[in-house]
Amino acid sequence: MNPLSRSLTHIGLLPVRLLGRLPPGPGRSLVRPLAPLLRLGMRRRAGIARRNLALCFPDRSESWREDVLRRHFRELAESLAEIALAWQCPDTVTGRVGDVVGLDHLAEARRDGRGVLLITGHVTCLETGARLFGEQVEACGIYRPLRNPVLNAFQNRGRERYARRMLPRDDLRGMVRHLRDGGVLWYAPDQDFGPDRSLFAPFFGVSAATARGILELARMGRARVVPMYPLKDSDSGRVRVHLEAAFDDFPSADPVSDLTRFNAFLESWIRRYPAQYWWLHRRFKTAPDGEPSRYS
Repeated sequence: MNPLSRSLTHIGLLPVRLLGRLPPGPGRSLVRPLAPLLRLGMRRRAGIARRNLALCFPDRSESWREDVLRRHFRELAESLAEIALAWQCPDTVTGRVGDVVGLDHLAEARRDGRGVLLITGHVTCLETGARLFGEQVEACGIYRPLRNPVLNAFQNRGRERYARRMLPRDDLRGMVRHLRDGGVLWYAPDQDFGPDRSLFAPFFGVSAATARGILELARMGRARVVPMYPLKDSDSGRVRVHLEAAFDDFPSADPVSDLTRFNAFLESWIRRYPAQYWWLHRRFKTAPDGEPSRYS
């Protein structure tokens, strides 16, 4: 990366640093007007989100789905302030920003000293949820390294305010070691990684390529699998992180059944407030043999 690009990136991050020092309410109010601009500038992604909503909610009216899409871009705009707060705020945010419920499920899963694979999905308030959880429980996270080294370092320094360590997604050995040592590993595997790394399992009634990594990590790390989902109250802006009981007999002898259970967990929470799910990625990119593309 040349010096000019590095300097410009640092300058571009200044508003994020400043935004992260604001209280959550004023921060969200400041960035909320960006929602229409985001939608205009991300027209291709908006089209993908619209198609995802049509696939997942075929029984809903087009006007209902368009309203979800509008609210989704509002959530995306607000997430800019929420990510800045999660990465930059020097003080504890638990209590004034949100809370965590279900920690007894995590304690029960760790009772025999085993590690825990904490699985969740990509939602707009995910970074806030990770910050709230990280203030209660020491954990490591899995991340995808960014091409821009300045942004990558900024992202990791921010997350290290609440994560013990961030592990790149190709560091399988580090993940397994952490789980075998009894640690908690945070993972959001709800994206389409292609046929070689996935099995097909239903998601909103659509056959979706679902990452096998959940099963492999749990098996190699000898870990319990605890589902977690953060949800933001649309009126107050408070985020509550919900932990559920560890999956029983997971992984089992039936991997498709296991992945179906994970997808069903996500679906049950997404239906409660669909605008907060990350509809921008091509979740159904990989189709079973003989089926046409879902995005043509």
